[in-house]
Order: sequence, then C-alpha cells, then structure tokens
Amino acid sequence: MFTRVLFAMALLLGSSSVSAQDLRLDVLADGTLVFGVISQADGSPAGNLTVRIARSDNAGAEVAKVQTDAVGVFSWNGDAQTAYTVSAGNESASVTTGAAPPQPFEWPPIYITLGALLLLSLIPARLLRRPDLS
Repeated sequence: MFTRVLFAMALLLGSSSVSAQDLRLDVLADGTLVFGVISQADGSPAGNLTVRIARSDNAGAEVAKVQTDAVGVFSWNGDAQTAYTVSAGNESASVTTGAAPPQPFEWPPIYITLGALLLLSLIPARLLRRPDLS
C-alpha cells in the first residue's frame, strides 16, 4: 500500500517518465522494489505486456522479464543500490534502487538474557541485605 501511494505521488509530480507515440513508461524504486506502470499514448493501460529489466552497467544482459497486470502495473524485487534499465516496447527508463531494508531486531539467546537478569537481581539483593550487627 505504501509503495502504491509513493508511486501515485511520483506520477503526479512527473518524476521519471519517458513518453513515445505508442507507450508511456513510468518507473520508480522503493528500496529494492522496482515498480512502474505502462500505458498507451491515449492513457489506457497497457496490460499483459512484457517488461525487460537489465543492469545499467551491462545493458545487453537481461536480469528479469516480468508481465504487466491488466491495468499495466509491474513490480520486481532487485538488488540494493543497483542501477537498472527498464524497457517495454520501444521505451526505456533508468532507475536506481535504494538501500536494503534493515534486518528485524532479534533477541539474544535465552541463556544470555537469563544470565543478565540474574546479575541484575544482585543489585536489589545487595541493597536489601541487613547490616551486620556483630
């Protein structure tokens, strides 16, 4: 949902569009996700169209082929911080992916957690101990 909102905002701002007489190709990257929409010159969606994705440093070698859905939208998950050339029909556009999403937080193993809690329990035990009366 977030990526669709970003894509709609980018289309409204006219960020990275390449137009020709027969197709219009709009491409955007959100992190490692490359997505876009392809439409006809009259604005109607170009559904079921093959989209070729290649690395920009080696444009001859395709890394993926994807199909647009019925409304002309496609998406593909690429590598982090890599420049790609996306082409469909006679149109092509360049896009650079961003950083990979951060790894989710993982708790340390249970024995480390329990050991830390046992050590912390010494603090109130020391503070609550009665003074030696001898």
